[in-house]
Amino acid sequence: MTLTDRAQTPRQTTSVVPVCAAAGFTTLLDSSVLNIGLPALRTGLDAGVSQVQWILAAYSLSFGLALVPAGRLGDVAGRRRLFLAGMTLFAVMGVCGAVASDPWTVVAARAGQGVGAGLISAQVLGILAENYTGPARARALAAYSTAGGLAGLCGPLVGGLVLGAAPGEYGWRVLLILNVPCALVTLVLAARRLPPDRGRPSARSGVDAGGLALLAAATTLVMLPVVSDPGPVGAVFAVGGAAVSLATFLWWERRVAARGGRPVLLPELTGSGGYVLGTLVALFWFGAVLSLNTVVSLYLIEGRGYAAVQAAAVLSVAAAAMAVASAVGWRVVARYGRVTVVVVVAAEIAVVGGYAAAVQHEATMPVFVVLAALSGLSGGFVDAPNRALTLESSPEGGHGVAAGFLQLSQRLSATVALAAVSGLYLSALATDGDDFAGAASAGLAVCAALLSVSLLCALADRRRRAGAGFRSR
Repeated sequence: MTLTDRAQTPRQTTSVVPVCAAAGFTTLLDSSVLNIGLPALRTGLDAGVSQVQWILAAYSLSFGLALVPAGRLGDVAGRRRLFLAGMTLFAVMGVCGAVASDPWTVVAARAGQGVGAGLISAQVLGILAENYTGPARARALAAYSTAGGLAGLCGPLVGGLVLGAAPGEYGWRVLLILNVPCALVTLVLAARRLPPDRGRPSARSGVDAGGLALLAAATTLVMLPVVSDPGPVGAVFAVGGAAVSLATFLWWERRVAARGGRPVLLPELTGSGGYVLGTLVALFWFGAVLSLNTVVSLYLIEGRGYAAVQAAAVLSVAAAAMAVASAVGWRVVARYGRVTVVVVVAAEIAVVGGYAAAVQHEATMPVFVVLAALSGLSGGFVDAPNRALTLESSPEGGHGVAAGFLQLSQRLSATVALAAVSGLYLSALATDGDDFAGAASAGLAVCAALLSVSLLCALADRRRRAGAGFRSR
């Protein structure tokens, strides 16, 4: 299959991509900083296991819930105003989290930041999907992922230095406000360079409010047993409620489509094998990699006694490797297609096995650095290339929804995986406070299982493309 570039104007090339890259850097800096500051925050606020899980989960959960409605609104009402509103909310909630005096205030602030990030990210991917196609789209997405990699590089290093220099509890507070200056700069840049929206939102904008409400209910109910302890009966009711909400959502979407409406879950998306399988690859990959970084960070700081800045250096190596690989990964995938993703996901499973061996044998820091570099390289060859391959199958007029569901899958995975893996790690320590290796190994096993499912989905898409006659894909 040969893909041709859509003609690009100089304004699109010089203005749109830098704004999108700046937004990616700003929102992803937040997650990379929190990973390294989590132990200090947990101690400073005397947060319990459930509260730590909610602090980790609130951002991803609200991020994911905002993506689809934000993508749909962007499709029908324009993206500039939603981008600016999201960046403003993101900055304000960052300040609220930094001045919090209890864990639940941090949870609320993180949830607000997640909504802002969801508004932003849905518009970013929608803008790139609408304005670019083929190799041009892959290059634009690579720039976005490279900015995220640079955020992952800067975040842990700066975070480690801040924690080492700031007195007492002020360290984690500075970390939570660290992305606010970046948000303000991005806000000014977007206000000056993003093209104006066409028209205004109206009551006839075509947003399926009922479908969005049902999707939000199903997502939230799935989360409850993961991030809290409702007991066996409560867990059964939560999972059962999620199943009923999901079934009702699917019924509602068919009803909306039959009446000629515009459902949240576009039939063109559910009927596209490439889009569905690519989304599943992203779902399991994203949760596994974020959880992997969290487990390694916790183990190095709490289990091995390394300073925060030393653990940050390991995560920064991974981020630097990912930034480099993202810049060139689109060229490899443009030539070899989905088989590249298959090979790299398999390699990441081997990296997780290496981490498990390093934990069990108390390997030296250079071993963790090498493993982090390999993991980062893998991320650069999976993240942006998989997005480009997946969005190839999105329909015209639905790029925002397609991008929203793609990122929603990642955020749901991140929410559940981070909460489950961190809970497993902390619960293992509560049982045996000295067995850091055992706690980390349990978390790594979950990461390996998630990556294995991602690999199976990538293999299925590779076979589908080969059967459909996609040359070298």
